[in-house]
Amino acid sequence: MEKIPVTIVTGALGAGKTTFINYVLTANHGLRIGVMVNEFGKVSIDSQLLVASKEKMVELPNGCMCCMIRGDIVKAALQLINSNKIDYLIVETSGLAEVLPVAYTFNAPELIERTELDSILCVVDAENHEENKKNIQVTLDQLYNADIVILSKADLVSKSAAEKVKTEVKNMVPRALILEGVKGQVNLKAVLGVGRFEVKNHLEKKSHHHNEEIQSVSFTTGPVDSDKVQEFLENLSDSIFRAKGILCIKESEKGLEDELRISFQKVGKRTELEFTRAWEPGEKKQTVLVFIGRKLNEKALQKRLDASC
Repeated sequence: MEKIPVTIVTGALGAGKTTFINYVLTANHGLRIGVMVNEFGKVSIDSQLLVASKEKMVELPNGCMCCMIRGDIVKAALQLINSNKIDYLIVETSGLAEVLPVAYTFNAPELIERTELDSILCVVDAENHEENKKNIQVTLDQLYNADIVILSKADLVSKSAAEKVKTEVKNMVPRALILEGVKGQVNLKAVLGVGRFEVKNHLEKKSHHHNEEIQSVSFTTGPVDSDKVQEFLENLSDSIFRAKGILCIKESEKGLEDELRISFQKVGKRTELEFTRAWEPGEKKQTVLVFIGRKLNEKALQKRLDASC
């Protein structure tokens, strides 16, 4: 039986992991790809930001499948493999997770005969790299264990700033292949099915670096006013260094009422609102937001969000 290659995608919060995976899912490469998404916090947002996702396992473009990891990684991987609908597997880890425990999961007896680690791919945010290193200790652990590094958002910084980050990465992980990616787009022949993972290159860690000061709070509400919610989201406290969500925006035109589905991303000081797709038939029209940071005032955030409705 031919083994299914596995690429583990890691990187700091908001580095561009989901953007890269969305590019893979929609690119013309001939692979049927399974995606597993593992998030920090109680509410799944990354799976909703993928090109299509509303159930635990859904079919995506190009004959791909997506599975939200809500429990055991082995069980989720087997569910995708046993579907007989994939010949490649991508695992997206949380930006707050150590990557090696996820990688070593694929040495489990149930998986070792059916899967083969192809690479650990780390997405590095050229714009927020210095801040990410300061805020989240595990960011460096993710980078040290990378076989491939995608330098994202290099188009948002000066050429000298991008080169500085690239040089630092080369010095930290000389064995890694470094590629620049704009909106997740890279040469997929260089990152999929390349066999770059070797156990000897990866460090065994003695302790977890998860910072207990970092917390995640989530909110679900109905449709919100466009101007009010934009003001709220653009003036979030500096203690929130990552936020994301789906906004249900009230819209009234020519006497007709409708709701727009808008994705929201905040990474560092940059805030982005984007129309990605229309609501699907039967999909619940609601606003779902997740904030990640330190010393978050959940009641104050809830009050400000309620004022946007």
